[in-house]
Parts: sequence; C-alpha cells; structure tokens
Amino acid sequence: MFFTAYSCIIFILATFGFAGNTKFVQMTYIDYRNFPDGPNAFTFAFYTEFCNVFSIGSYVVMNWFADGLMLYRFSVIYDRKPLLMILPTMIYLAIVGLSLGMLTYTLKPEEGFFGPTTIKIGTAYWSLSIGMNIIITSAIAGRLLKMRAQVRKLLGANHASPYTSVVSMLVESAAIYTGWAIMFLVPFAREDTFQNFVLPSLGQVQGIAPLLIIFRVAQGKAWTSSTATATLTTKGSSSMQKPGVWSSNASRGTDTFPLSDVTHSSGTAVDVKVEKSMLYSTDSRASDTRAV
Repeated sequence: MFFTAYSCIIFILATFGFAGNTKFVQMTYIDYRNFPDGPNAFTFAFYTEFCNVFSIGSYVVMNWFADGLMLYRFSVIYDRKPLLMILPTMIYLAIVGLSLGMLTYTLKPEEGFFGPTTIKIGTAYWSLSIGMNIIITSAIAGRLLKMRAQVRKLLGANHASPYTSVVSMLVESAAIYTGWAIMFLVPFAREDTFQNFVLPSLGQVQGIAPLLIIFRVAQGKAWTSSTATATLTTKGSSSMQKPGVWSSNASRGTDTFPLSDVTHSSGTAVDVKVEKSMLYSTDSRASDTRAV
C-alpha cells in the first residue's frame, strides 16, 4: 500500500512538472514568439510565471520523495542502524532547506532562476542532492558486492546474481539520477547554455529512478532487511558443518550426505536456495542417496 501511494505521488508530481514546463515552452516559442530579442529574452523576463514556477516546485517536491526513498533503501540495506543514518539524514534535511531557499529566490522577479543568489543556492542544493546520492550509491553498491562475495563463497556464482548483478546495483542505488544530475550541475554552476539541454528532462529522470526500485520491490527482486540476515545466518550455520557435507532441514526428516556423492557419483542435481535463513534441497531424489 505504501509503495502504491508513493508511486501515485511521484506520477502526479511528474505530470504537474511536465504540464507546467510544456505550458511555459508554448508561451515562449508559440504564444509570444515575436517577443523583442527572441525566446531567450522572454525566458529571462517571464521565468517567474506561475506555470513555470509551479513546474519547478513540483520537481523540487518530487526530489524530496526521490531522495527520501534513497534514504529509506539505505536504511533497509544497512539494517536500520542509527549511527549510519545520522549523516544521510542531516544531508537530506539540508537539501529540503536549500530547495525552499532556491524556490523563494526564484519567485523574486529581480532574481529569478538565473539570478546570482539563486544560482549559488541552487548549486548548493543540487550538490548536496548529488552528494547524498553518491554516498548512498557507493554504500549500497559496496554492501551488495560484499554480500555477493559471501553468497558466491557459500552457494556459488549462480546464486549471487539476483541481488548483485550490475543492473541490480545500478537500479538499487539510483545511479541513473546521479549521473544525469551531474551532467546538469556542472554547466548550471558555470552558467553554460548546455544546462538547457539537460534541465527539462532532469525532473523526469529523478522520478524514473525511484519507480525502478519500487518495480523491483513489487517483483520481489529488491534487497530487503531479511536478505542480509538470511545470507549471514546461512553462512554461519553452514560453517559449523563438515567441509563438503550438505545437511538438509532436520525437521523434514531428510538425510545428511556429501555433496560430491550427489553431484558426481549419482549424477543428481541439487538446487540450493536461501530462504528465511535455511538451506533446503528441492530435488526429491536426494533423499534416496546414502547417508554419511
């Protein structure tokens, strides 16, 4: 229910932002195309029009939700450890404060979006947003790589792919938004015109990134708070067994047998899975092999 409501909010804000921006573009290049000195002069003169400010405000609020989801995913992957949450939370609160300051100066006709003060505040705002995403991206990727090594050591490379492939790490860490925001921030701080090619799609990109994460959650492929616990518990329990010996769940009344006898001698394949901190065999023929 939470992710459904979150997705609806992101969709509504992205739609508002796109609609407002489209209206302002229509005014710039169609309705007032004969404005003295051209569309560029119209943009500077009327940037504080309601439709445009409404668009910027929608994207700013959407960024709060996007960065908030990243903060939430960070807490999930790191088991909600309070000490690790201090720095990202402080950065997030600073992002909200700076974004409000940027909107305030954007509404002032003498400043607008391209005023010197607005540019300084906006640079700080996007720098913190990008910085927080880079920190969380690196932390999430590092966590996933560490868990991949543990899963590979325990079960083999085939079982490490669902949570730790390159695509998984990019989606889980919202790297797509981080890269796109950097492409915008550099020319924006330097007042380069290249920012005009990146800015219109920046808001949509920051809305796509969290929806990709939610899509993985809906598919059951996203990292959850029990994933690391299950892997670590499994690793600890398996280290207490004899090397090369597979032990199935005792409550099921099955036997304990060497993996070599299953995979080489009898030719029977065993699909080993991790679920709720237990390892079990899905091959019914394994029960027919000899016990140690």
